[in-house]
Amino acid sequence: MSDFEYLSRISLGQYLATNSMIHRLNPGVKLAGFSLMILAMTVCKSWQGLLILFGTALIFLLVSRVSIKYALRGLLTPLPFILILALIQILMVSYQSSQPAWFSWHFLKINWVGLLSGAILCLRFSALLLLLTLSSATLSTLEIVHGLDNLLRPLGKIGIPSGQAAMVIQIMLRFIPSLALNAEKIAKSQASRGAVWGDPKGNLFQKTRQMLPLLLPLFTISLQQADALAEAMLARGYASRNTRTSLKRYTSGINDLIFMTLTMALSGLALFGPFK
Repeated sequence: MSDFEYLSRISLGQYLATNSMIHRLNPGVKLAGFSLMILAMTVCKSWQGLLILFGTALIFLLVSRVSIKYALRGLLTPLPFILILALIQILMVSYQSSQPAWFSWHFLKINWVGLLSGAILCLRFSALLLLLTLSSATLSTLEIVHGLDNLLRPLGKIGIPSGQAAMVIQIMLRFIPSLALNAEKIAKSQASRGAVWGDPKGNLFQKTRQMLPLLLPLFTISLQQADALAEAMLARGYASRNTRTSLKRYTSGINDLIFMTLTMALSGLALFGPFK
């Protein structure tokens, strides 16, 4: 894989039209089920519960015909940051724990409580990224808008426009591949002008320093694209307070009921199961 292929490393935010059973579900039901599982993954404290949710995400990926390899590839980009956070978690929890240390050096120590805490953090982040990849792969842009509009419609009673809130959230998700594509273009342009990329002998500090010249133009281009997108949406009437209609009407069936029941049961088992 080339050092400039940033988009190929990003699975989050890309829709895959496989026409699977999960793809054909009501978008509001999918969003509600995925949101419930995300909440359960965030709150769950036991590694057994996180394993249940992680396995559920893998099974849903298989049912949706999304390649497991494709989904796991999306973990490679944030993996260094996850490992750094896990190392900090291990050191902090081990320092606060009264359990005997397996490794000790000055004020640093590592015991099994810290290692378990770090493993839970890695498992939680991995499960969340897999589920977010699944949700973006099975929900198209229009489905996200309609699904969020239905779920957020009660907020209209307190003056919050559900349609505009749904549009903001789906644009945020779909902007991730655009950022990766812009980063790829900027890196290729800088390399053609003599910048050194992909040095196998470079350490972590050198690679981090190498990324700094990429951030400023990426930030500038992203702001320009956001401004152009806002003007285009205003020109098409997205700021209007009138109720928007849709060509397709979504209905719920037995498959939606089964999906929602499974997500509720598995999330409840992960949160309230007999785990220590």
